[in-house]
Parts: sequence; C-alpha cells; structure tokens
Amino acid sequence: MYGYDLLVTEKLDLQQGMLWVVATIGILFGAIFNFLPMTPLWLDEAQSASIAGEGFSSLLDALRHDGHPPLYYFLLGGWADLFGNSDFALRAFSGFLGCLVIVMTWFTFRMHMGKRESLIAASLIAASPFSIRYATEVRMYSLLIFLLLCVYLNFYRATQNYKNKNKFFYALTLACLLLTHYWSLFFFLALIAALVIKAKRSSGEENKNYKSLIVWSAGASIPFIFWLPIFFEQLEHTGTPWAKAPRPTVVLALTLEAFGGGKGSEALLVAVALSLLVVLGFFTRINETDFRLEVGLNELSWLKRICLISTFTMLLGGAVSLLTDTAFQGRYGVFFFPFTIFAAAVGLSRLSQRSTLLIFTGFLLLCSVSVARELSRDRTQLGEIADVVMSEGKQGDAVVFCPDQLAPAGNRILGEKYEFFAYPSLERGERIDWYDYRERNLNSSPLLLAKELLDRHTSEENIWLVWIDGFESFENQCSSFRSELNKRLGGGQTLVNADGDEYYNPANLVRYDSNK
Repeated sequence: MYGYDLLVTEKLDLQQGMLWVVATIGILFGAIFNFLPMTPLWLDEAQSASIAGEGFSSLLDALRHDGHPPLYYFLLGGWADLFGNSDFALRAFSGFLGCLVIVMTWFTFRMHMGKRESLIAASLIAASPFSIRYATEVRMYSLLIFLLLCVYLNFYRATQNYKNKNKFFYALTLACLLLTHYWSLFFFLALIAALVIKAKRSSGEENKNYKSLIVWSAGASIPFIFWLPIFFEQLEHTGTPWAKAPRPTVVLALTLEAFGGGKGSEALLVAVALSLLVVLGFFTRINETDFRLEVGLNELSWLKRICLISTFTMLLGGAVSLLTDTAFQGRYGVFFFPFTIFAAAVGLSRLSQRSTLLIFTGFLLLCSVSVARELSRDRTQLGEIADVVMSEGKQGDAVVFCPDQLAPAGNRILGEKYEFFAYPSLERGERIDWYDYRERNLNSSPLLLAKELLDRHTSEENIWLVWIDGFESFENQCSSFRSELNKRLGGGQTLVNADGDEYYNPANLVRYDSNK
C-alpha cells in the first residue's frame, strides 16, 4: 500500500513538473513571437508612426484629425527617439509592452491564486493569439492590456489596504487608461458604479475607504478633463467613418474572432476552446463541505467582480456604438480580455492534474497554430506592390493611391523617390485626415479628380495607380477613377491583382506607361 501511494505521489510530481515545463514554454513562445513580424506596416500602424513622429504642438493638431487620445503616441514618440523609427523598432515598443503584460498577469493573478494557477494564467496570456497580435502592431492595444491589469491590481490593493499610496497608484493607472482609448470611459463608469454599490453595502472604515476611492477615481479623470476640448472636436468631426454601427450579435462575434486570432478555422477553434475554458472557470464552484467540483456560479468574489465590470463596460460600449452609429471592432474586446484569461486559468486549474496538463498542452498548441498562420500572413499587399514599383519604376514617377487609406503604408515603404497623390485630396497622404472624412468622400467626383491629377502631374514619367474598392464611404469611386484614367491615358497594365485571401489590406497595381 505504501509503495502504491509512493507511486501515485511520484506520478503527480511528474505531472506537476511537466505542467511547469509546458507553461514555461508557452511564456517563452509568447515573448519571442512578440518581436517576430517583419512585414511592412499596414494602414493603422503607418498612421500611428506618422502621428508619433510629430512634435508636441503638431501632434495635438494631428490627433484632432485622427480621433484618439494622446498617451500612446507620446510614449511611442519617446520610444522612437531612443531606438529609432524603423518598422522593427516601433513594433518592439508593443512587443516590450506585451512582455510586461505577461509579468503583470502573474502578479495580478497571484494576489488571488497560487503559483501554479498564476503560471497557467501568465502562459495563457503569453500564447494568446489576441495578445501576440497586438504585441506585434504599432497600436495602443498592448498598452491597454497592461494598464487594465495595473488598474485591477491597484484597485484590489486599495480595497484591501487603505493606504493613500495604493489609492494614488490606482488613480494614476486609471488616468493613463483614460488617455489611451476612449472606450476606457465606459470602463471608468463601470468602476464608479461598482464603488458606489460597494459603498452603499458597507459600513465603518470599509465604507470610508470606498468613498475615498470614488474621490480618487474622480481625481483620475482630471487629466482627461483638460483633453475634453479636443475630444469634443473629434466627436463632432472624426467619429468612425470607416465602418458602420454593429448589432449586439456582431459585437460578440467580432470579439470572439479577435480573441481567436482573426479569421480562419484555427482562430475559430481557439475562440471555441477559450470560451469553453471560461465557462468551466466561471460556472463551476468548489463545494465547501467535501471540496468536490460542482456546477454553479463561481464562488471567487474577485473573479465575479472583474466579470461584472468587464461585462458592464462591453454592454455600455456596444449600446453607445449602436445608438450613435459608430463602429465596433473586435479589438475593443480588450476590456473583456483580462477576465477571459483569468476565468480560463481558473477553469484549467480546477481539473485533475492530468486533465489540466493534457488540455492546457492541447490549447497552447492550438494557439501556436493560429498565431503562426496569422503572423505568416502579410497585413498589407503594399509590400508586394512596392517591390514591383521600385524594380520597374523610375525617379519622378507618380504613385496614386485610391482610396487614401492605402497611402500611409505606401508612403512609408516607397520613400522619397516618387511623387505621391492620395484620392480624394490628391495630397501626399502620409496619414489619413479623418476630419469630416465621410462628407469629403461622398462629395468627391472621380471624373474631376482624374482631370485634376493629370493637370498636376505634368511630367512625362509613369503613373502608378494603387487601388481597390470596398472601403466605407467610397462605394465604387476607385474603379470609376481608374476608368477615367483609362479614357485619358489608355488602358493601363495591371501588374498586381488584389489578393484578399493572403493580405489583410489587399490592393491592385496598374501602370500607365508614359512612353505610349
């Protein structure tokens, strides 16, 4: 009997050791892949790079015409001053933040659970296709995940230890969050609602502490109040002209798609598996009498609190998007993402050690396939197009982008050798001017703009047209614009066809030869 018990113990120790090995591999996988992509920057990334390259006063003006708060761009600009503005250097900022996210997940989860469970949580977020996707893009979403974790950690500390130091760090991280993404306003309201409810249900020193946290939360909004004039200008003139308002079911579908890593069967399987782990973690509880696992709402109060705040944020944001006819993208689900990871980690840790090891290993392998597929797919076809233009073009050629949303990435890749025009402004198009964007596009005339382009381009050099239809507010203007150029320059030669299966931002390339 003693020998059998010893054998069981050794087997459990082996499984425990293997679990730590698998979790460590998952963390290393995520940390390495955060710095892997070598593809050209696509539209949103090139837009971020252009804005961050501005000085202080011009950056504020650039943001008036873009539609985002300033913190991420200030930080990215400082990073570029230190490490350069190459594609790799700029993406490395998000990769660095992605590594901080892994560390912060450990510390946040460790406040509530053991080392084994915290390692699982850190490994899940490290290998997550959603986390890796935005750790490899020049956008603010890795910063958002990091700040959300910091807010959760400092919020919990401030509710457990009433020192002003904890409240200060809570308010500081919340202030940074508000200056990073406008959906943080919904998260802010959710936090305030949670604090008001807790204040009403508590008494004594606890009641005073919750009331104090409400005051500290209000103080965290002061930096954003100074930003309000620009925010209201953006609200009136920029909005989200690149997509339509979503239905509630679309919000859910896009969020799951994003958490899975994008489009494709691998991403779908990751989303389904992650959802099942979340259900396992949130809708099972440990019986206090015999410690058996049973079906029922999770008994962990901290997890339920995070769920309520995250759910309220998403419901409020989705409702406002629908009522104000503004767009929703799956990446906005970032405000639900930490809860998803936490619940999945709880779900995995509640299984038997053998089941945890097998399911955890299988899930990480599935994530790796989804990540590999997504990172092997170029996010813009502008790299392929630029190779053709640079190999066959010459100094002084005109490169025309229709619509202008293709221009920022094209400008960055092609450099200074060519003359650039972006439809419909016919300016260079280093970044998109979202100010009254929809109205400007709907009032554009392909016929008049084709004529104006040829009036401006008076040299005898080639004209390269980079174009595609399908962008919101443009309808079929770009194909009409191409037809107008065909009438005046003869049928151009199509050298690259748009490939939407291989590229996130596809495009066609047509050359109008000056020698004809």
